[in-house]
Amino acid sequence: MKLYKVGEKSKAICGACRQLRPTTFQGREVPLSSGKGMVPNVLVAVCDHCDDIVSIPHQSVPRIQESVRFTRHPIEARIPRHLIDALVLMCYELGVGASESRQTVLFRFYLQRVSKVKKMVGGLEALSLSEEAQGKADYRFSIKLNDELYKIFLKLEKDTHLNKAEIVKGIIIQMKLDILDSKNKGIRADLKEALLLAA
Repeated sequence: MKLYKVGEKSKAICGACRQLRPTTFQGREVPLSSGKGMVPNVLVAVCDHCDDIVSIPHQSVPRIQESVRFTRHPIEARIPRHLIDALVLMCYELGVGASESRQTVLFRFYLQRVSKVKKMVGGLEALSLSEEAQGKADYRFSIKLNDELYKIFLKLEKDTHLNKAEIVKGIIIQMKLDILDSKNKGIRADLKEALLLAA
């Protein structure tokens, strides 16, 4: 299979010019066919005459498909500030620093973990109503989830009848119990390995 390079020349029928034109391969932003969003820096053939995108080589198709597959779904909830402090503290306890991306990885890891354990799913309501979950909900917790994790989150909402904020609070308190309180060595080792991959 031929791999095209930036700056390489070719020829193709340009849809705008309606004739065969010389083209140059360039990195361009390409709109999704749904009309909802753009994929940045896709290698495409551009018409040298009108500057329109003429064609997309086979090598660029997976980049576009991955962008569609990994649509990000925003989850936002108002929670007490001390729960965000706990999230930051857990990252530090694991020895990896507490950048926003690491906090995000930590939460995603636990969202998946909690969803797989019936006892944890059943315990979310009690955790979200516990004394540790109380306090003025003046901090905006925001995270983006891929399709798979978003489905997990929606299923938790359905199965537990809790709202977004209650689920977020319950998950963070479950993390605290495992990482800070019981210092679960197995979980801590798994998390540290996952968090080291985050920027």
